[in-house]
Amino acid sequence: MKIRIFSKMINEQLAFLLPKVLLADLLIFIAALPFYGLSITVPAGLLLGTAASLTNFILIGYSAERAVERGSVKAAKRYMFGFYLIRLAIMGAALVLGFRYDCFEPACVFIPLLYPKLFYSGSGVMEELKNRKGG
Repeated sequence: MKIRIFSKMINEQLAFLLPKVLLADLLIFIAALPFYGLSITVPAGLLLGTAASLTNFILIGYSAERAVERGSVKAAKRYMFGFYLIRLAIMGAALVLGFRYDCFEPACVFIPLLYPKLFYSGSGVMEELKNRKGG
């Protein structure tokens, strides 16, 4: 999968992350079925949380790529901080929507915001365990 508007680096990272995100959303939806039935709140919450998480992920990649083009370290730091505030606002807005409106299950909005950290950390742990067995 390659999306033309994104750089090679962002596309590579999305190719790593997206299948895991979709699988995790599906597993959470299936796990929630006994508790919520076919309520729309679970998939709506997962959709909102996943959209916010992926938007955040894309923006961090974009801002990191553009920050290195700045003339000085100070300008790069200001640029990254500006994007940090934007990303924080996006995640905050998703959480406010998730907790404020009954059409979203709040936990299902929150969990996808953790996906990138969980999947990248888990990948590192698995790689380390594989290296220990092999060496």
